Amino acid sequence: MGKVVCSAAAKPLDPTKVVFFATRPVQDADGSWFEDVTARVARLEIEATEADPETPHFLVRKDDKGKLVWRTQHASRQEAIWQAEWEYEVKADAWTKSE
Repeated sequence: MGKVVCSAAAKPLDPTKVVFFATRPVQDADGSWFEDVTARVARLEIEATEADPETPHFLVRKDDKGKLVWRTQHASRQEAIWQAEWEYEVKADAWTKSE
């Protein structure tokens, strides 16, 4: 895990642009081992792997209790921010810098 450099509130769009699935510990009644967790996203964080903004960064999606929903790696901080803007329409002024 890296250092959180900024965060923002988020809400999946309707319709969503992406869908995230997690495995279930047991099959559901329909026999599926997978659960759609896309709607759980409530908060985004950008994690730095190093201090340099041009090194890989993670876009971390968390639920309203702070539990990890999904994370993706991006080539730079800016690319992670662009991905968040595309997925959730989070604008630049919505991000809060972390201390």
